[in-house]
Amino acid sequence: MKTKNIFFICAATLASLSFSGCTDDITYDTGAGEGRILLGATLNNDVKATSRAAVTDDALAANTLIWISNSKGVVRKYNGISEIPANGIWLTCDNYIAEAWAGDSVPAAFDKKYFKGRESFSITNGQTMQVDIECMIANVVVEIRYDDAIDNALSDYTVTVSHQAGSLTYGDRNSGQKTGYFMMPSFDKDLAYTLAGKTADGGDVSFSGTIANAKPATKYVINVKYNPTTGENPEIGAGQISIEVDETEILIEDRVEIVAAPVITALNFESDKPVTGEPGKLTEKKLWIQSTSPLKTVQIDCSSFNEALGIKPMIELLGMDPSFEATLETKGFTKIHIQHKGEELNPDFEEMKLVFGDAFLNVIPEGEHAITITATDSNGLTTTTVINLVLTDAPVLPVETPADAPTTWATSITLTGTVLKTDAANVGFNYREQGTQQWETILYNESQQARSRMAPRALEVGSTYSIVINGLKPGTTYEYQAICDGFTSAISTTTTEAGRQLENAGFENWSSSTKPQLVYADGGEMFWDSGNHGSKMVGIDLTTPDSSIKHSGNYSAKLASQKAAVLGMGKFAAGNIFVGKYIKTDGTDGVLGFGRPFTSRPKALRGYVRYQPGTVEHISPDYPSVQKGDTDKGIIYIAILDSEARETYNNEEWPFVVQTKKANLHLFDQATNTHVIAYGEKVFESATAGDGLIPFEIPLEYRHYDRKAANILIVCSASKAGDYFVGGNSTMWIDDFELVY
Repeated sequence: MKTKNIFFICAATLASLSFSGCTDDITYDTGAGEGRILLGATLNNDVKATSRAAVTDDALAANTLIWISNSKGVVRKYNGISEIPANGIWLTCDNYIAEAWAGDSVPAAFDKKYFKGRESFSITNGQTMQVDIECMIANVVVEIRYDDAIDNALSDYTVTVSHQAGSLTYGDRNSGQKTGYFMMPSFDKDLAYTLAGKTADGGDVSFSGTIANAKPATKYVINVKYNPTTGENPEIGAGQISIEVDETEILIEDRVEIVAAPVITALNFESDKPVTGEPGKLTEKKLWIQSTSPLKTVQIDCSSFNEALGIKPMIELLGMDPSFEATLETKGFTKIHIQHKGEELNPDFEEMKLVFGDAFLNVIPEGEHAITITATDSNGLTTTTVINLVLTDAPVLPVETPADAPTTWATSITLTGTVLKTDAANVGFNYREQGTQQWETILYNESQQARSRMAPRALEVGSTYSIVINGLKPGTTYEYQAICDGFTSAISTTTTEAGRQLENAGFENWSSSTKPQLVYADGGEMFWDSGNHGSKMVGIDLTTPDSSIKHSGNYSAKLASQKAAVLGMGKFAAGNIFVGKYIKTDGTDGVLGFGRPFTSRPKALRGYVRYQPGTVEHISPDYPSVQKGDTDKGIIYIAILDSEARETYNNEEWPFVVQTKKANLHLFDQATNTHVIAYGEKVFESATAGDGLIPFEIPLEYRHYDRKAANILIVCSASKAGDYFVGGNSTMWIDDFELVY
């Protein structure tokens, strides 16, 4: 039976509507040479919905990647529906392609599906247009159907379906594992299947077949049939059992909506920062609520309302009594609620503007107060924002410095203060390590002059000042106070980033009984790995411990490039070691998971090295810059990657997956990898001096200071072009690695 769903992703960008009565803050006027798109997407799925009613799928909406490109490349990137601007996407007049990807692209899974689609469009001056991207399911879908009487013929039976990148094993008729999803790799177009089980007399049964050229968005039903009247089936050997494969195109049947929660936007202040000021001197604050579905409730809650304004702490804005609404207006609070029923484009869209006027805010007393605004739509999706009021007579106050802020490093922090009075002079900070008594003081003007040699400038009320504090200890809690002449704030605290070091950094721990030899102790946990897994088939370890050449301890790591061969057949391989895991050998090629979780941001990598280059004997047309007779080169490189660096192979997730097979070549390129936040390398073009190891240091150059670290990648290779199987008989020794903070 043919089935298909429509998954409709409705972002809050569907509002090509004016906000009547709000011309001061909200406008949809187009700029010269610009137009606007209102972006949506449909995801066509194969699983029948239980109802046509709207449902939500937060995970799928959050995992929808949308790119907009023109002839010059990608111009907009959105990681999740929530990132799409609430009032549309402004673009210069041009031709574009919108592409969308949703779900999880894994080789094989019972519960992970993947969708993709693209839509071309053009923007003309002053135009507002709707762009919907139809995303088709990209998986090959395989369903197993057993005859009800199959248990009379077989026991302990399974069906395994696989391609070269992954496999799924379906259980028996009662297992519940009936439908699987496969992403076909570029190097394998076929799906293999195998039925295995036992007959009534305990004999083994195994039968295999192939689904050739398996197509995306297509369901293949593998029917395992049992018919006791057909007689012996010699093809399978179990008797009276046959296998048939039905191919079915996946067609649309049901509609499921995935809708974004309401959006609450601060119009004239930053909602993620406290609103600070003197009691009685605040100015009005405005919020704009947008919802693609009808609003069900909009609530405002503040414990100070009763005492300051004589009203109840919690206010429901929808369905208010007119007399109470009039009372709120006299106190300085107003709302405008606009519905768009009957309008052609998204009639369910609703907007609400909230204005907290001067009179409303300035009767709230000194102290810290939280005004919580909660909007809930008809789908039950809720968004909450908080206006944090800090009312004080203090001339300066510190801004919270979170430990997880990008400006908080292992040996430095950025402290920020807010100026609240015009007479605040000589602003700055006191700071000290928690548990010590002596304060250090740094003034804003001094730090500014030291960095830029500019003359001190006066700070206006409401402005902020920031000072970088250097020379701190990693992983240490510090106390700080905002100061100015005649004033010191209360103590706040923050903690510097940990200065984590590498596991087994001296390469002392090696397996004693495994083959190949591994770079961690028996029973320990892997951090480093090597290409020994690939060369084990010819009985060679390219990376080994060496007790004769070392800097300290018992061993260094010796990386020896050579041709790993048996009976004259084999392949050149570079001696290497890397942070990560050797996943598998694909023929004579390797698949490697690069990187490990790591949340510190070092400034450099130090260590000790000896390098003896050989003469290049093995070349490749894919790496023409190295020719036979050249002197080989070695390399050590380090990269810090962000949390978005994720690739999957065989259901394992890694920051990067290297595949050296030419048909599916996928190599790490620091220059084009957008998840690299810092990188450094050292290339060895000749032999190092002397007979022992010499020190080296690789500085890390940071490209992104607004991202925290999530992963670390270090690769050492005796042959720089080893990924292309290019090089000679070169050897590198490494020892005593250390991260510098």
